Amino acid sequence: MHLDRLQQLLAQAEASRGPLADLGRALSAEIEAIISAVEPGREDPVLVQLLGPELSGLVRKVRWSTLVLNPGSTSTKVAVYDGLILLAEEEIHLAPDAKDGLQTRVAQVLDWLERRGLSVQELAGIAARGGLMAPVECGTYCISESMLEDLERPPHFHPSNLAAPMAVRIAEQAGPDILLTTTDPVTVDEVELVCRLTGSARILNDGVAVHYLNHRAVTDLCAQVLGTQREALRLVSCHMGGGMSAARHEQGCMVQVVQGFGGIPSANRSGALPLHRVIAMMESHQYTLNDLRRDVTSHGGLLALAGTNDFKAFFQFAEEASSTQRQKIELVTEFFARRVASAIMQLAAGPKSPDLVLLTGGLARDRSFCERVSARLCLPTPVVRIPGALEHAALAAGLLRVCAEPAACKDYASARARTVDRRHVEERVLRAEIFGPPPEHDPRPPEGLEQIVRAACQGASPIIALVGADNEEALLAVKSANEQPHGPLARFLLLGPYNRVSRLAWELDVPVDGHQVLIVDCTAPVSHAAELLQAGLADIVMKGSVTTADLLKGYLGVLKQRGLLARGGILLSHVSFFEIPGRARLLAITDAAINPYPDVETRSRILQNALDVLHLLGFVRPRVAVISAVEKPSRAVASSVEGRAIAERFADRDDLIIEGPLSVDLSLSPLAAREKGYTGKIQGDADLLLVPDIDAGNAIYKAFTITSGASTAGVVIGGEKPLVLTSRGDSARSKLASLALAVLLANLKRGEGEPR
Repeated sequence: MHLDRLQQLLAQAEASRGPLADLGRALSAEIEAIISAVEPGREDPVLVQLLGPELSGLVRKVRWSTLVLNPGSTSTKVAVYDGLILLAEEEIHLAPDAKDGLQTRVAQVLDWLERRGLSVQELAGIAARGGLMAPVECGTYCISESMLEDLERPPHFHPSNLAAPMAVRIAEQAGPDILLTTTDPVTVDEVELVCRLTGSARILNDGVAVHYLNHRAVTDLCAQVLGTQREALRLVSCHMGGGMSAARHEQGCMVQVVQGFGGIPSANRSGALPLHRVIAMMESHQYTLNDLRRDVTSHGGLLALAGTNDFKAFFQFAEEASSTQRQKIELVTEFFARRVASAIMQLAAGPKSPDLVLLTGGLARDRSFCERVSARLCLPTPVVRIPGALEHAALAAGLLRVCAEPAACKDYASARARTVDRRHVEERVLRAEIFGPPPEHDPRPPEGLEQIVRAACQGASPIIALVGADNEEALLAVKSANEQPHGPLARFLLLGPYNRVSRLAWELDVPVDGHQVLIVDCTAPVSHAAELLQAGLADIVMKGSVTTADLLKGYLGVLKQRGLLARGGILLSHVSFFEIPGRARLLAITDAAINPYPDVETRSRILQNALDVLHLLGFVRPRVAVISAVEKPSRAVASSVEGRAIAERFADRDDLIIEGPLSVDLSLSPLAAREKGYTGKIQGDADLLLVPDIDAGNAIYKAFTITSGASTAGVVIGGEKPLVLTSRGDSARSKLASLALAVLLANLKRGEGEPR
């Protein structure tokens, strides 16, 4: 009885899909007719629809002229409108031997305009595609200095980053009154709060890296065809081009997105990868961070699966392919169709089905592929096919609205600040602890830098003197140190010229409250830091904009005054802990910064300094590799002979495992140890590398941080308190971790913290 009823209801539901599919095809045909009517020399019907009847009428009368700039990886798409009339459009390709850059692209556009007989002086405005600037809300923005500054240091390179600077350069030929805008940049962020959660406490989603401009344009076009506004519709749109992305639209906003990177596979992007396989392959050194970056951003997807990033050529090749190739083509086509359908179904999940599903972008021109996707959508929703992209019309529409209503143009700096404020509020909620931190007395050594930071926050809060606080990365570390979810890491004295330090702190939004963070106005920060240390008013010193030599000189002066530099006294050395992608545990290196060419006796003392630190952090019996170029002592390689001497000196101790001489590959790669038949106790699992000199240490340090993407925490040890001596090239995260390591070691030495 129940089975019969179930089958009857399922049959009714399946039958209802027919009329909905017919409606989708009818809407598709109507919209395709509008798009196919776009023709140079005539009014652009897409632009007319996007503007609406009232504004279109005004533009017909005034006839503001518009240049549209849309740079891609190997070309720049341009279009010129005279009011609503599309005068000309073209894709200007870069010559194979041309040096790409702002100057080259501007020259190409100006040359194209001249050849077309189009005058820059007659333009009312230039509409540029938005690049990877700071996250902002949707809308049209006037290109400003703050926007250009952000585009000079974007989070990722993207061709659209060139659009706004190109507009500024071209506008120099036109006069001061020309209007420069960008509409719905790549970094629009409207996602609702729940969509920012990822399952990781450290990683939050945002709404960037989505084809916002085209997503919003196709929803506007559909709304106009239906005689309503996009705010009245619940929609899911999927852009299928060289990159793919999808979005759920509610009340006119894109509240949930599947991003163009790491979301849906496309012509040259892999989409989501199985993380457990990625981790396993990185651990076995079969897959690197660069491999992952390439697959996700530039060489995955169709390019990796078929050897081409041209979907059109891929589908056409099936006719002349061999039997095996046709099988592969079918598998790849089905793979893409299923991934696209899965993304749409993910976004459609909710108490109500979407009113429409929109398939757009270059791949939407392929009717059979869209039908394949539609057949995999178990939704009571019409599917509308909108071939191509509407970016040019959308950019022109944004500029023309501002020409008609100047107040409609948003201020970028204000919008950026609003987004920052909103995210601060959201992140206080998202990072709030529910059951508190993990147990405090975990005797195991830290496996990552995050554990060091968390453990440091649970102890006392010392006073740290930042020497030369007019340094952006160091101040960002101070800011991060005071925004930790487990509580502030320390109190800070910012030493340096007051005006420069306060201005930079204001720009970076570092709160200087006079208690947690205080500026100490001084022109000689090194000597001032020495006085604070001598007087007991600072516990730890951190390097900012001053030189390493000057800071060490001042620090050693304090130790000398305390009588700690007498013969046989302390020896300063440096130890760094590296969090390396593909490695499951932290790796320490000593000494890569202080002692240039130490002899065997000095290196033994350097090792003891590092062992003291590792034992404090919970490494009961650390594995120490004494590094050389070879594994057997040879008089031709001095470091190998010295390595054997140091290993023998420490061999009888039960608080470490030491082997030397040992090469870097045997120290760090289990695979290399197996392939070479190495039989020692260290099989690619060393905890500490004792390097022969500063040349080798610095080379390994930079190789890890620059080519392997490693983060590091490093301090100078051997004195009364750790000294934070980061490299100018270290990231804010590495500087924060170095601060945390110094705080944790200081607290552990006086028994006020526990190893994590």
